[in-house]
Amino acid sequence: MLKKLPQNSFAEHLLQHMPVPTFVLDTQHRVVIWNKACERLTGLKAEDMIGTSRHWQGFYAEPRPCLADLLLDHSLGKLDSLYEKAGNLVSDAGTLQTENWCPMPDGRKLYLVIDAGPIVNDKGEIVAVVETQRDRTEQKLTMQALAESEHRFSAILGSAMDAIVAIDHQHNITLFNAAAQRIFRCAADLAIGQPVKRFIAPHCHTLFRQFLNFDEHTVKAPTWVPEGLSARRADGEEFAIEATFSPLEAGGQRLYTMILRDVNDRRLAEQELDRLQLEKGYLQEVIDYEHNFGEIVSGSKAMRAVFEQSHMVARTDTPVLLLGETGTGKELLARGIHDLSDRSGAILVKVNCAALPSELIESELFGHEKGAFTGATQQRKGRFELAHGGTLLLDELGELPAAAQAKLLRVLQEQEFERVGGSETLKVDVRVIAATNRNLADDVAAGRFRADLYYRLNVFPINIPALRERQADIPLLARFFLAKYAKKFGKRIDDIDPASLESLQHYAWPGNVRELQNVIERAVILCQAPILEIGPLLNPYAGAHIVTGQPATMEEMERNHILRTLEESDWVISGAKGAAAKLDMNPNTLRSRMLKLGINRSR
Repeated sequence: MLKKLPQNSFAEHLLQHMPVPTFVLDTQHRVVIWNKACERLTGLKAEDMIGTSRHWQGFYAEPRPCLADLLLDHSLGKLDSLYEKAGNLVSDAGTLQTENWCPMPDGRKLYLVIDAGPIVNDKGEIVAVVETQRDRTEQKLTMQALAESEHRFSAILGSAMDAIVAIDHQHNITLFNAAAQRIFRCAADLAIGQPVKRFIAPHCHTLFRQFLNFDEHTVKAPTWVPEGLSARRADGEEFAIEATFSPLEAGGQRLYTMILRDVNDRRLAEQELDRLQLEKGYLQEVIDYEHNFGEIVSGSKAMRAVFEQSHMVARTDTPVLLLGETGTGKELLARGIHDLSDRSGAILVKVNCAALPSELIESELFGHEKGAFTGATQQRKGRFELAHGGTLLLDELGELPAAAQAKLLRVLQEQEFERVGGSETLKVDVRVIAATNRNLADDVAAGRFRADLYYRLNVFPINIPALRERQADIPLLARFFLAKYAKKFGKRIDDIDPASLESLQHYAWPGNVRELQNVIERAVILCQAPILEIGPLLNPYAGAHIVTGQPATMEEMERNHILRTLEESDWVISGAKGAAAKLDMNPNTLRSRMLKLGINRSR
């Protein structure tokens, strides 16, 4: 560790001709030798450095001290403690050693490996310190570039969707990426070094060896095998794959890279894509059908007035009351008003007041607290809270019970309410659109509907005319539904038979546009020709429904229509084959209409 000081002339000659940049400091920290290699490294001349103590300015980035100075700052007796304190700075030879990026006087930064060791005399006294600097900048930059390249390569391998496996000439695995770990259900450290046949189905071993042909000296082009191969997961499950085999030379060693994909995964992905495409088409059809304002097809003067009224009121927050028979398109018009309003970016929430039992309608509209009634096991938000910032459509408003009518009036006036069983007053910002097929004025007179609520909702009423009142729209609607359902069922039907079209126009349509739509849909399903014939489908509705010189009253037509449907359904009201389903009505609504029209089985 300690070096004897040779004769000065010999030492100086030796140090001056060393190819390694070297300088010597005396005990006063002054430069006594600055060799030629040091001049070349730093650009500082020996005549400028000899006798000075500013050598560290060229080699050290603050606050790192000069190693030679460290040695000179300790006496001989304290060297052992210095080495102990220096820790990882002490080299195997006993000298102090470090490496770092060091600024040069001309602005360059070099990566230097620096060694410093004491020179002692015969008495064991430190008389000087020698320090060397080896430039390792090029090696450091190369190592950094290699590390960055390896990091990028690892990132690429890790992000690949396909399994990538490298195989050496002994058919052992040398690389196993993240996708391979997922597909084979095996960690990389358990796969690397293992024979590749461990992951190949036994009946494919011979075939795999043909593609992994290390005997050929010429590197072949990559080979893609789309089918016929099977692999085996770590748990023994076999699965079909497609694979690409690519030979390569690396570091004088021949390797094969195998890129493979689980065919089952691809097939499942294709099936899922097909399913999503079908689902998208179905949902788009539902959206187009139920929520498209443009589907209110009409050329009649009466409907143009409805559209003008809807446009005028849409940009306001005024409650709207939509009046019209069942099937005239009240819900579709409500959606159109919402879409034209400033609330179009928020939700439109629909509540069918006739579809809910009277004891649950308040909970549905305003929500309830936990324990408010039997079965209320947790707090539930109502439709008004859900519609906050948007629009609430109250369909079949005439079926709303008296208690709910009172709470609804308060919400309309104050925009506040309490949940069922709760005491906290909640504020909401909701625009209300109500729809009904009943004559609310008559209900008010009969005491079935609150007068104050009626007047609050009747600020802007819109009457939607029945289909029989706009016969000019029947051909337009019929052809519109023909195009819609011909496309849906994949049929080519060019037009409607003139006689059928005439019968459509002479029919009273108690079910309005919805009934016409159902008739066209059934006719398209049954049609086997390029021209749609509908006449026979109207036979069940013959008689009082046909428009003659003396038409029946609306109530008579509705009563006869419901009676015939009930008889056809053997007086079954609910269920898929019940009268309510055939009439496209809620069972509770049908029972209400039967009561009002005096329809019962005994009569």
